[in-house]
Amino acid sequence: MPRRLVLSILIAVALLLPSCIKKPAELLADAAKRKEIIEAVVSNPTSRSEVIDRLVGPPPDRAVVIERILKDDGAAGALVQKILENDHGRALVASKVATDTGAKTFIRMLMLTGVMGESMTQKQASAMGLGEPFAWGNDRRTMEDLKRIGVRIDAYAKQQEGHCPICSDFSDLRTCLIKKMPAGALEAMRAIDAWGHPILYHTDPEGRQYVLVSYATDGLYDGLGKIGPTESYDCDIVFSNGDFVQWPGWIRKTDIH
Repeated sequence: MPRRLVLSILIAVALLLPSCIKKPAELLADAAKRKEIIEAVVSNPTSRSEVIDRLVGPPPDRAVVIERILKDDGAAGALVQKILENDHGRALVASKVATDTGAKTFIRMLMLTGVMGESMTQKQASAMGLGEPFAWGNDRRTMEDLKRIGVRIDAYAKQQEGHCPICSDFSDLRTCLIKKMPAGALEAMRAIDAWGHPILYHTDPEGRQYVLVSYATDGLYDGLGKIGPTESYDCDIVFSNGDFVQWPGWIRKTDIH
């Protein structure tokens, strides 16, 4: 039997007929089953409505189901991105929030994963009373991405006697950096920040110093004069030569891996 068909059957049984087997909370306690269900949902768009119903469904099960889904960080990120990548998915989530204020717990958790930055603005999130988790999730995800890219650049520089790929102008990763790095060096790295803005890269003329910059919530360049933790959602996030030199003050840069 083809794997896709097996997964389709699994998701149908697990989500549409929970009373025939286990309660959803019990089913998701099994790590292997949880992984299979998430993979099936990601590959099967027709199941997303049922998934959202289950995630923000009956209050007795809601908290434990959400917690067990979202503790699989990588899979949960892929799942919610798939749900939110089109108007239909966002409408399903919005309708749940409109009819059940308890669903805001789910929305808050989605915000904390940093996958909702392209779906709304900071002002809209703040109007929902969820400005802090929205900012925290977007900032943390972006900082993690900047650091991962920086680690690859630093590794390359070590092999080149301390010289980074030279990009004299501030440019998005695809315009210059990716072209100058070895093939596959930045594979699977996101080239945009959590708000959908391009991550920018710049070096000095000799390639001894580099900066990676996210323009954060407002998408506007602030200049590179600030050093240390910042206090505004709009302040740029800057990673340079192995460390953050400007970052949101509500996040400890030592927590970013």
